[in-house]
Amino acid sequence: MSRRPRQKQPVTAADVERALDKLAWVMSRSRNPGLGAPLWKRLESELERLREEEAIVAAAQARLKRSKDRTAALSA
Repeated sequence: MSRRPRQKQPVTAADVERALDKLAWVMSRSRNPGLGAPLWKRLESELERLREEEAIVAAAQARLKRSKDRTAALSA
């Protein structure tokens, strides 16, 4: 009997924030905390990208709402 693979959930900004928190903890206890710097940079970059994406989606949703409101006002 084979199982269907679970669909992966998209990574969110909150997920990346939690990963940064964990990495900060690991780096604070490491003998060589600089080893975490490349991963830190990657996570920060991903967080910035996700925040920008979320802002774009929010702007698009706001625009759609304004458009619907204008259309409703014109037909009233």
